[in-house]
Amino acid sequence: MALEIWYDQDTANDLGEGDPAIIVATPDELDAFVDRVLEETKAHSAPPMIEVSVAGNPSSPAMHVGLGQERGFIYYMAADGGWTQGDQSREDVVTYVYVGSASEIAGNTEVPLADVRRGLREFMATGGRPTIIRP
Repeated sequence: MALEIWYDQDTANDLGEGDPAIIVATPDELDAFVDRVLEETKAHSAPPMIEVSVAGNPSSPAMHVGLGQERGFIYYMAADGGWTQGDQSREDVVTYVYVGSASEIAGNTEVPLADVRRGLREFMATGGRPTIIRP
C-alpha cells in the first residue's frame, strides 16, 4: 500500500498549499526515499525525523521515524503502539529534527538503520504495527 510521508516541510506552511506529503507506492520507492533523506542530511548536526501513515486513510496509525546515518528509531502511534528497543543500558537522549524543530528521543530506542528500514517496509505491507515495535 502507498505511504504518505511528511518530511522537510516549511513550518510556516505546514499542511498548506505547496507543501504536499510525499507519496511512495512501492518498496523500491520507499528505499529510494530513505536513501535521498540520508544523502540530503549527512552533513547535518542532528538526523531527521519523518512522519509516516497509510496514504488515503485518515484513520491510519502514524509513525515517527528517525533516520540517522547508522541508527534510527520508530515510534508507532496507536492504541497498540510503542517504540523500537535498542540498547537498554543507554540512559542518554539523542536529538532528531522534524520540520525544523528539535526533539529529544531516548537513546535506548535507537536500533540499526537496517531494522528501521525493515519496520518501514513491514508497515507498508500491512498498514499495522511493525513487529520490531514493542508496546
